[in-house]
Amino acid sequence: MKNSIKVITLMLSILLAFNSNIYAQKGKFKGIVTYEIKYSGKDLTPAQEAQLPKEQVVKIYENKTMQETKYGPVTITEITNGDEGSRSVLYDLMAVMQKKVYVKTTKTEIDQKIAESKNKPVIKYFEETKEIAGFKAKKAEFSFKPEDAEDTTKIIIWYSEELGGENLTYGGEFSGLKGFPLEYEMPTAKITIKATAKTVVKGKVKETEFLIPTDYTQITQEELQAMIGGGGGDE
Repeated sequence: MKNSIKVITLMLSILLAFNSNIYAQKGKFKGIVTYEIKYSGKDLTPAQEAQLPKEQVVKIYENKTMQETKYGPVTITEITNGDEGSRSVLYDLMAVMQKKVYVKTTKTEIDQKIAESKNKPVIKYFEETKEIAGFKAKKAEFSFKPEDAEDTTKIIIWYSEELGGENLTYGGEFSGLKGFPLEYEMPTAKITIKATAKTVVKGKVKETEFLIPTDYTQITQEELQAMIGGGGGDE
């Protein structure tokens, strides 16, 4: 059980790096973006890397986005709703804890987080472009200084304005970016994640896919952390 909890904890830290990087164009684009994911870092063991996803699929339906990721026995699904400005993260923990739960962050909570932030991100845009998954991607540098760090973190992003805008980026790691990211390299506390879009397929998405299933129970972020840290309390 201890090894399972350690892997799940690592998965959650990776999710935090991903969960703010999914955007949708207001009212128009519907489709599926598939990313190839690579990892690096001295603290990442071969056993842990073997359980991490090598691919990420993001579904977009107008102002809504959804991504589902399998981390070994655990499935984590994130749904953003640009119409109401909320984000919900669903955790299928049936294989390890016999639970299905989700944490929802409202627009009010996101706005409060932005207002309380002491380190505002800085975005620089460049003329350089390249093609990614059949789309013209523009280059940007996103820099910010984490509150617990001395140095500024700089991230190079390749984005497309054809797929998305900044209406859903507020409050996230790439808050204010004026396009949908097609490639970026994201450092976390333990490892670095590089995501590159390999395909973008238009259509094949239904709005009903973005509803939260009725067999999930809503909990707070604090309750989730206590659940993971305590091994679920059932073992």
